Amino acid sequence: MEFLSRKHPAMYRHCVRVAILADKLADELALDDASKRALIIGSFLHDVGVGLFPSELWIPQAKLTSEQLNIRLLHAQAGADLMRSHSELGPEVLEIIRHHHEHYDGSGYPDGLAGEKIPYLARVCAVLDDFDRLVNDSFESGGQPCRVAQAREGIREGAGTRYDEAIVEAFMDIPVSVLQLYVLSPPV
Repeated sequence: MEFLSRKHPAMYRHCVRVAILADKLADELALDDASKRALIIGSFLHDVGVGLFPSELWIPQAKLTSEQLNIRLLHAQAGADLMRSHSELGPEVLEIIRHHHEHYDGSGYPDGLAGEKIPYLARVCAVLDDFDRLVNDSFESGGQPCRVAQAREGIREGAGTRYDEAIVEAFMDIPVSVLQLYVLSPPV
């Protein structure tokens, strides 16, 4: 991950925050120790594939061509392929990296998996990934961040389509005061 921290520091910070949030949500979901560990590691590594592509593809305000957007979609698969040689990570971690952009209704990528066909821990990471982007990405790019309450509502609205409803329900049990700790700059 050192190469990602040098090439794309904002993405690296995003991965760190998602991993820390994974620890909190793992407790709400009552995951066993092995699953919790896999979730935290996988959440930290979920966007490792971003570092394999030109930094210009990840600038939030950039106007990208359809070809560039399609290249961006390769980061999940490329990241999983990159980490596959690290056998100590285990299959759950690789599944998180590859499938964290799958949507519960099958509209995600890279494989268009739906519902229970999406690995469970990847479904958990998807909620945390999107929450962090909602509250922090616009700040990282110089814009105005979304409030925690608005981000939680966005996650709730995606339950059953974008996200697993049971995971969203557990996420909603994390107090707003705790979630606020992970926001880079609280909105005034």
